[in-house]
Amino acid sequence: MLEGWIQIVLTLLIVVAITPFFWRYMARIYLEQSTFFDPILNPVERVLYALVGVKNKENMTGWQYGRAILYSNVVMGLLIFFIIMNQGWLPLNPTGINAPTWDTALHTTISFITNTNQQHYSGETYMSYGSQMWGLGYHMFTSAATGFAVGIAFIRGLTGRSLGNFYVDLIRSITRILLPICIVDGIVLMATGVPETLGGAVVFPTLENPNISQAIARGPVAHFEIIKQLGENGGGFFAINSAHPFENPNGFSNLIQIVAMLSIPTSLIYTYGLFANNTKQA
Repeated sequence: MLEGWIQIVLTLLIVVAITPFFWRYMARIYLEQSTFFDPILNPVERVLYALVGVKNKENMTGWQYGRAILYSNVVMGLLIFFIIMNQGWLPLNPTGINAPTWDTALHTTISFITNTNQQHYSGETYMSYGSQMWGLGYHMFTSAATGFAVGIAFIRGLTGRSLGNFYVDLIRSITRILLPICIVDGIVLMATGVPETLGGAVVFPTLENPNISQAIARGPVAHFEIIKQLGENGGGFFAINSAHPFENPNGFSNLIQIVAMLSIPTSLIYTYGLFANNTKQA
């Protein structure tokens, strides 16, 4: 009981401590102000803008912004559906998992696009590493970033600003917020015992009967786990999600994951205050 209360208090203290830094940082990103990542990320983002055809970061109307969201998510949806349905012959499938039924693949695709991440499958027995990484993990980034972009566009509209450019907001949400945090926290989760490997399941004899073997599923879990929590996604690498000891092995990993879930929503409230030039409202 006492340990539970200590973790609650510690979690809230950490969130309160990081929120002032985080909301100012996010506001600077979407207000197109300088950040300490600029020397590294500006050249990378220029290449990405060129690839998606963004010119001079031109502002969009509401209809253009909405169409960009719709078109991009249709294309990404077709991509993830293709990956899942062809995982049987695609790389990164060490356990030889075949394609699921088309309706399960379609349900999973739509669910992950919309950031609802409903899971009608057992991840360790139904999805290959490739599907988990290239399909579901990829969409955990893009769906969260899409939500970011829509939220920021809504805030801009409320505060009398132009809506901005969806593709710029999407890319900057990933490169400057989601990806840097995931790299750091993914390494931290590995240090706590969360596996990150492309090796197949580990097979060994059981203690009860050495003649009977048991397969322990593993995989590239750590980087998948952190974007799942940071992006407010569901759909764990394993069927029982963060109740699985490979997704959440101890109290410290649990603390990291809860703080990740709380950090962006709490900070965005104050980001709105900066956009409105009235942090008292936030």
